[in-house]
Amino acid sequence: MNSVTSGAYTSRFAHGLMFHRFHKSGTSPLGQGSLTDVELDRILNFVGKNRVLTPQEWLFKLKNKKLQENDVCITFDDGLKSQLDVALPVLDCYGIKAFWFVFSSVFNGGIDRNEVYNRFATTQFASFDEFVEEFFAFSPVPQSLLLEHGYDLYAKKLQGEYPFYSKNDLRFRFVRNKILCKRDFESVMDGMIERSGLNVPQIARDIWLTNEDLFYLNASGHTVGLHSYDHPFAIADLPVVEQEEQYLLNYRHINQLTGKIVECVSHPLNSYSADTIDILLGMGIVCGFRANMSPPRGKAINEHPLELAREDGINILLKQPGSDA
Repeated sequence: MNSVTSGAYTSRFAHGLMFHRFHKSGTSPLGQGSLTDVELDRILNFVGKNRVLTPQEWLFKLKNKKLQENDVCITFDDGLKSQLDVALPVLDCYGIKAFWFVFSSVFNGGIDRNEVYNRFATTQFASFDEFVEEFFAFSPVPQSLLLEHGYDLYAKKLQGEYPFYSKNDLRFRFVRNKILCKRDFESVMDGMIERSGLNVPQIARDIWLTNEDLFYLNASGHTVGLHSYDHPFAIADLPVVEQEEQYLLNYRHINQLTGKIVECVSHPLNSYSADTIDILLGMGIVCGFRANMSPPRGKAINEHPLELAREDGINILLKQPGSDA
């Protein structure tokens, strides 16, 4: 990769930098959209390491309405082990602290099948496009059904928010999120995995952080926040009582482990509603992150403290002049 000018990244408003999967430079990615330690280092230098606020600084400025347009913070979603193994050493080199947003079911022995499916698609196929073609061959979905359920509008919106998504990526996500029910989607994916000679527990091994990891992060000055209990595809579509249970269980897990009041959340898959916001406010949550840089419908950017903007790390990498990401 080419070198980058330190601090060349500009912004018009305060926002978080959002990261998910990582792999060591020189090794193969284990999940879609995975970044290397070298790429993370490039991103931090491009953004400007000195402008990155600690979670404590971010929360103080947010509460006192003193966030500036140049302020950024680092956020990790989903509690993935690769974040600790690959990304944390890079942060440690610069003394940077981050928000770690975790969902709790995997810390209690649960398995998030969506993450398992992502690893399967990345490691067992030559490309994600090849996986999607196999997925539709395994469980055909007529094009007419996509159009009937509003695929074009969905794809246009998602492509605007995540321009790195391919056409096949958009089709797959639409079928997963909008057409197939959870049970049917998992049946298709489990069938593909079984046919490959693998199984879900085997693929799930070592994907997520442990409670010991969270304890270490908390003791090291990082901040652990909410991300629901079991990461539903669309938490906003759940009945209010189920949304509340998702976050109460998540809160209880983190609070008991860290011994601290939990004050922040990132909305899983950018899904939330007015009811969700009310639930979180009632729990004492003061800071919430969206999953993109778009303003919520009918609102200005960062208008509400539980709807703060974030930029995906991949988008930042692509903004670097001469980037070959």
